[in-house]
Formats: sequence, structure tokens, C-alpha cells
Amino acid sequence: MRIFTKLYQPAIKNYTAKMGYNDGGLFWSRMIRANKQDIPRREQIVNAARKLVIKHGSENVTVRRIADEVGFSEAAIYRHFKSKKDILHLLIESIEKNLIEDLGSRNNPKYSRLENLLVNHLSSVEKRRGISFQVIAEIISLGDKRLNKRVYQAIESYLEKLKELLTDEIKAGKLRKDIDIEAASVLIFSILQGLSNIWTLSNYSFDPREKFEPILKILHEGLI
Repeated sequence: MRIFTKLYQPAIKNYTAKMGYNDGGLFWSRMIRANKQDIPRREQIVNAARKLVIKHGSENVTVRRIADEVGFSEAAIYRHFKSKKDILHLLIESIEKNLIEDLGSRNNPKYSRLENLLVNHLSSVEKRRGISFQVIAEIISLGDKRLNKRVYQAIESYLEKLKELLTDEIKAGKLRKDIDIEAASVLIFSILQGLSNIWTLSNYSFDPREKFEPILKILHEGLI
């Protein structure tokens, strides 16, 4: 960073002088403040995209629709993102963060870590109306290689965290030592993804948390 500043200091000084900033520090402080102000706007745009993907499907989401949803002009959207795909890319990052957070949140001491994982996810599926899993399916349906690669990376990141949890459970004597951790993590993710899809297609006709005991029983018989 020091090398960068030294190399470009004359250019920065000339530019800030032309822009009317006698103090270069003032220029950078305003730049940082502007970037901080951009974060809520970007979040608004991403949340609007999430909502529209669920409502209309990913193929029918356009920058114009996103702009209408948040009350911005299309030009304002393009100041933050180059394209709809860039918005979806950041949306995937948001989904990855949500999924990983669900692995460790709201721990109930009467449940094991695996049981807590299922409770957390099923509660989140209900709370978010299955949005994370639906958006993953919708983005995959676009067939865009770059977006699909990012979805794959998000799922792999989640599975790695899940494998760490299962490994800890084996070390603690809560799970059998001979289970295939990789297969078990994929199975758990598939159960949650499938349940979310069924719940959505049923027009949310049941509480996904009611499936906790039957799913847990099956997993117990296979893993413990």
C-alpha cells in the first residue's frame, strides 16, 4: 500500500487539486464515506433481485424491474453493478453467508450439533420461505457458466463447513466412525434442498419444521 501511495502520490495530488481538494486526506475521507453509503444501496438492489427471482423466476428478472422494485432509475443501478449477472453474483454470496450462518446459530443444548443443524435450517427455510434454496435452483436454471460456477463454490463452501461439523461429532462419539463424511454432507444438503422445493411447490401448505423428527430418525439410523 505504501509503494502504491508513493508511486501515485503526484497524480493523486494533481487530481485532488483540480477537484478543489486542497487536503488529500479530505478527498480520501469523502471517498471512503461515499463507499460506505453505497453498501446499503447495493444491499437494497440485491434484496430486490432476491424477491423478484422468487416472484417471477430468474429469466424474467431485468435491471428495469429491479430498479422499479427499489425506486431507483436504471442508471442508478448501473452505477453499482455492470449487469444483472453481477447482481445475481452478489446475491449468491449473500445466500452462501446465510447458509453457513445457519450451521451454528440458535443452538439448543438439548440437541446435538447435527440436530441443531437440522433445526436451524428447517427454521430458516420456514422463516425465509425457502428463499435461499429456491434462488439457487433458479440461478442454475439460467445455464450461465459463470453464475453456475459461483453457485458451485458456495455449495462447496457450505459442504466443507458441514463436513467439519460431522468430523467433530465423530470425534465426540456422537456419530459412527465408519460413516462417509462427504456422502453424509451431500445427503443432508440434498434433503434440505428437496424439502424446500416440495414445500414451495405445495404453496407452503405445511410447516417444514414438522418434518424434523422423521428426518432426524432416518439420519440417526444411518449415522449413529
